[in-house]
Amino acid sequence: MNDRAEATDNSRIHDVCRPMEHLVDLFCFNGRPFNKDTDPDHAVTILINHGYVVGFSSYRKQPLWAAYRVAEADQDVDYDRPQLFYDDERLGAEDRVGPKPFGKIDVGGREVPLNRGHLVPNEAINRQFGRLAQMETFFMSNMSPQYARMNQGIWAQLESRILNDYAPAMDHVWVMVGPIFDNDPPMVERAGALRIPVPRSYYCILFDPIRYPYGRMSNVEVLALEIPQTAGREELSHRHITTIDAIERKTELDFLTSVPNRSEAKTEALTADGIWAPSPRRARRVLEVEPDQ
Repeated sequence: MNDRAEATDNSRIHDVCRPMEHLVDLFCFNGRPFNKDTDPDHAVTILINHGYVVGFSSYRKQPLWAAYRVAEADQDVDYDRPQLFYDDERLGAEDRVGPKPFGKIDVGGREVPLNRGHLVPNEAINRQFGRLAQMETFFMSNMSPQYARMNQGIWAQLESRILNDYAPAMDHVWVMVGPIFDNDPPMVERAGALRIPVPRSYYCILFDPIRYPYGRMSNVEVLALEIPQTAGREELSHRHITTIDAIERKTELDFLTSVPNRSEAKTEALTADGIWAPSPRRARRVLEVEPDQ
């Protein structure tokens, strides 16, 4: 909203990141998410990187949201995938979970392997922003314990669509992702008595401006998804489509915080007609010049 001086936002930008605060709006479409959970122990710390930004939860030991942006490019870069994961030294010792794998958890009497799941994908940031930005995606502050089958299956499929299909077809796509938790989630045990909750599912919100003025929500297509950890290698389908309203209720986050109230409410209640087509829908050939230029 545009009148949120009194709005609740239990978030703060990390002191080390304040000189980069101006980058936040480059990655968060129409405002960064607000954290509506007022418990002081549930505060969100905003970490700004060279190609993305995350809202890290000390309580959950992982991001509650992560934002990035991909665009069509005539050329991009393609460095090899880094081999190591890293603790984020900006965080205090109590929030550094260690770079080792998450191992396995018991789900209904069977062991389920977990991956260190990137919320912001290595490949997208590599191609768009280069080597340093790519390496920053391997901070553990960008990781969440994802079921390996889901991470390597439907989640990888979604990331590939965004980078290889949507961005070339649509020019610019903004992405917001994060975890959704049950009330009593299973835990991954780490050294120092640290415990990391395993999410039930993950949300992904895509924003595609389609006409000028691009910031007006009536000119933006939105696709909101919730993908359960149990989705494995299934295909993206209509059953994964949800609304921003539903995601907000499950996460205690507030999205589109720079949008006027009425437009925000209308957008957040919308349900997409279907999964965006993987083939190019719009190839914009002519530069659209703003009226005041």
